[in-house]
Amino acid sequence: MARGKSITKQLLDASIAALFAGIEIHNKPHISYRYSSSVILIINAWELALKAFVYKYIGKKNIYEGKDGHTISFTKAADAVRIHLNTIKPKSFEAVFDNLMLLNEYRCKDVHFIGTKIDPLMFMLISKAVLNYDEFIKVHFNKDITRDDNLIILPIGLKLPLNPVEYLKQEYKSAQDDFVSHVIQNIKDLNAANVQETIIVGFDVFTASVKKVANADIIAAIDSSAAVKLTKAVRVTDDPNAPLVRMEPDLPPLTYNELRAKLKKKMPSIKFGKEFNDIMRTVKKNKEMCCERSLNPRNPKALKTCFYYERTIDFIVEQYGK
Repeated sequence: MARGKSITKQLLDASIAALFAGIEIHNKPHISYRYSSSVILIINAWELALKAFVYKYIGKKNIYEGKDGHTISFTKAADAVRIHLNTIKPKSFEAVFDNLMLLNEYRCKDVHFIGTKIDPLMFMLISKAVLNYDEFIKVHFNKDITRDDNLIILPIGLKLPLNPVEYLKQEYKSAQDDFVSHVIQNIKDLNAANVQETIIVGFDVFTASVKKVANADIIAAIDSSAAVKLTKAVRVTDDPNAPLVRMEPDLPPLTYNELRAKLKKKMPSIKFGKEFNDIMRTVKKNKEMCCERSLNPRNPKALKTCFYYERTIDFIVEQYGK
């Protein structure tokens, strides 16, 4: 290992590089073996991140196996992290673990012989793995890979690799092999264990009736042999007869107390006095750093509270002491 550079940092640097490589390969418009290649890289990214976790939180010697300097396998690293995190908070890592084990099964068994029939399923599994990875790195290593590396990660795939209606009707019967059955069983097992997190990026589906067929966004026939849930899409239109849709942005993740706690961790010398309060007045005027929400939207006089973005932390640190 290079001097002056911690093992944890080396593992994370290599891990993040593997993740970006996997995303880049997945998002190429024309490439053979898309999922076979991208899964290998994303599993490699996770393996290195898991070993970094084991090294940092469980024990430096625990990432090594035997006396030859070889590190533990991907599955052993994942299991060690699962046991450690589930001890702190029961079932908190179960869905992440199951998602990774399914991707590893795909990698090891080389089930790509099914071809494009299984691509929709792999799209959902791999997308969830990337979202889980981003959260894992943020929580346990205080590292925002999109911010620290000055990158914006586009969603994996700009177009769904499937027609949701046809796929939910399971017309791809040839894809219903043991691997697909295993994925479905994992979802059922997590649900039975009251684990709310899922192993895939799914589709929130619902139905809504409209008076005129012309106003419908999806038109489909449902027979008695197939219970199909349909998602109504949103159309931007000036047609007064179009269905009304109300959209609200997601709230920033941090409350005021959580913001202060993260600030203190990143900048232990900070004092929450006049200088801090002056900076916060600027923050609250900037919608890129703060979102104000009424506690009762129906009452214009109701109290309001603020939520803050992760980027707000960097802004306050930069402004403090100027």
